[in-house]
Amino acid sequence: MVAANKGRSKGGFPSKALCVNEFAHPLLRIAARVDDTPKTFHAFHRLVRRALDAPDFTQERADLAVEVLETLGDLLLDNESAEAFRLEWLTTVSRTVDSATLHEARAMAEIAHAGLTLPWGVWQARLPLSEGVSFIRLIRADAKVEESDRPLQLPAKAASSLISCVDSALNAHRDAFLQTWPARDCLATLRAIALLSVLESQYQALRQAESRKEYFLGVGQGLWTVVAKRLEALPEAEDHECFWDGSLQRLVALHVSGRAFVDASAPDSPPSASNDPQMVAPASADAGLLQVVHGPIPPSASREDAQTLRMFYPLLVPQPIAAMLAPSEVEAVLMALSQEFPWATNVVDELGSMMRARSLFGVRELCLSPVVIVGHSGAGKTRFVRRLAETLNLPYLPMALGGHTDSRLLTGTTRGWAGGEPTPLLRHMLQHRTASGMVLLDEIDKVGTSNLTSAPATSVLLGMLEPETASRWYDTFLQTTCDFSRLSFWATANSLKSLPAPLLSRFTVLYMPEPRPEDMVALVQGITDDIAREWRMPLGVLPLAPRSMYEGARLNARELRRLILRFLSEWADENRRPTRLH
Repeated sequence: MVAANKGRSKGGFPSKALCVNEFAHPLLRIAARVDDTPKTFHAFHRLVRRALDAPDFTQERADLAVEVLETLGDLLLDNESAEAFRLEWLTTVSRTVDSATLHEARAMAEIAHAGLTLPWGVWQARLPLSEGVSFIRLIRADAKVEESDRPLQLPAKAASSLISCVDSALNAHRDAFLQTWPARDCLATLRAIALLSVLESQYQALRQAESRKEYFLGVGQGLWTVVAKRLEALPEAEDHECFWDGSLQRLVALHVSGRAFVDASAPDSPPSASNDPQMVAPASADAGLLQVVHGPIPPSASREDAQTLRMFYPLLVPQPIAAMLAPSEVEAVLMALSQEFPWATNVVDELGSMMRARSLFGVRELCLSPVVIVGHSGAGKTRFVRRLAETLNLPYLPMALGGHTDSRLLTGTTRGWAGGEPTPLLRHMLQHRTASGMVLLDEIDKVGTSNLTSAPATSVLLGMLEPETASRWYDTFLQTTCDFSRLSFWATANSLKSLPAPLLSRFTVLYMPEPRPEDMVALVQGITDDIAREWRMPLGVLPLAPRSMYEGARLNARELRRLILRFLSEWADENRRPTRLH
């Protein structure tokens, strides 16, 4: 959509690049006033000249350029001549028009130029999911050419044009112009997403299947949702139902991620079990989508800042929200945490109160109220929050606040500073492609308050912990509002004396005692499992320290971890050396 380029041209004059005398095709040479116009082509050439004379980056030029392509079919040219005209015309006008329709048309022209085409009826996606895995493919345009067993690859130039088509939609969504798009631009974008995600490609960044999967999950799926919503609202929607009713999108998802992903994404599907016996929450279920960055994002004149801004454009499309667990799954989570942290029964009980009520009332989204866990150093507070996030399968972001005297750890930095970027919360969401997560505010009681360059972190947290302000948080680097309302903020502290009363009022305060002697066996098991995860080893492989090493000793979690690491080192030296293995 050309409206997304508002501001790129001051709109007045046509580009000289389109009025050069270097056209190769005879029809374009005549239209550019190089030769006389034959009477047969008078009307067509007047149309071409109007398109060439229209101002750069305007809807007028885009509409005229599309009309030229539509009129070309009435001239009864031979296929080779029409194909050559179409490719040269699209290559020329795409320099000064950012139109999804024209970008897709150029990609199709590049595919035809390579002697390839798409099968007839490829976009009539009414196949059962089991039959739709290879429904999008390239075939030889010449039926006489023998087909190979290996799938034909999307030409690199065609892929580049399709990426420009998708980028045009991202820019329009970012700048709040997507709601003005016509059906043709919406359809072009959705077809481009499908082709880039499914087809093997000669384009370097999409050669690997994993890269295409990442592109679909990170950019394509969320953008498909918002573009399809726009298409559904248009009068032409009835003729293109498969693009907005989810059927074509599910076929693409099936090809990219397999049936397990499609089944998990279905609204009524049961959650899938995790491979980790201690991670009992479903791995891929979600409860809808949330637009994290509201946009538009104003551009930056700084090259470094502009590159950073582009990294966060995917958050302009809605991101998945983690789903609340079913009542039986809530009980499984509470049981697992009770066994791992038997000394923290009051914390687990409060967590149970939060989650049971939400689950039984049918709340769809998994988002926990703010909690601060207070206890002595080494009681296991930080480890409990991390294990809670892992058990719920929520992305975990630890933020060590102790000793910081300003809020930049939370807010990021403004534009113009070297290495400036948005809040780490956005980078976390971008990395995990989700609107949900568990944020640990570690040692919140040790935040400094004296700083002349920025507001204290405690003042910033007042807004982040309030759902109303968190849903429209203003990021000073992106210069637009963002939505952090689906993040769960938990904090740890040794004491509450230094916390301001307004901040403390936003938390539920829970006390965690130190582990008791009878809790040592569970604590040793949990710490050993943590070490196995850090070392990327299966749970149960590492030996457990014998009780004789810690029985009767008053050790906190940190001291016990050091003891276990020393035991593992001595055990490995004794049992795993090559001379011992034989």
